[in-house]
Amino acid sequence: MSEKKLKRKIIVFLCNWNGLSSLENAGVERLAFPAEIYPIRLACLGRITSGIILKAFENGADGVYLVGCSKGECQHISGNQAARQVYEETTALLKLLGYNENQLILSLLDPSDGENFVRGLDQISVTGRIHQDRI
Repeated sequence: MSEKKLKRKIIVFLCNWNGLSSLENAGVERLAFPAEIYPIRLACLGRITSGIILKAFENGADGVYLVGCSKGECQHISGNQAARQVYEETTALLKLLGYNENQLILSLLDPSDGENFVRGLDQISVTGRIHQDRI
């Protein structure tokens, strides 16, 4: 009988500005967060679409984390507002598809906010599907 290791796959879409800086700050501060995250940098989180998020789940993501600029700090003026609207639309779609509402999280952070970056990762619920790889 072989042992199995449980792994979760979390896709993190980050804006190039505050989102990426908050991830880097979490590392600089040596804050603990899951190793199974796959960061994808976007010029602005406002460029994310429901289709991209749903494709991440279709391709095996257990959770998706959206990280952008805090209110009033978006480098592209209203990208964070556009991202919030896409987040709300996609959350409704995911509920219809039977996903847990905590499998998609949005955080709008200051660039030095590594602590809240990690807190957002901890909120992601992956109680649904978990990948099992043989050791």
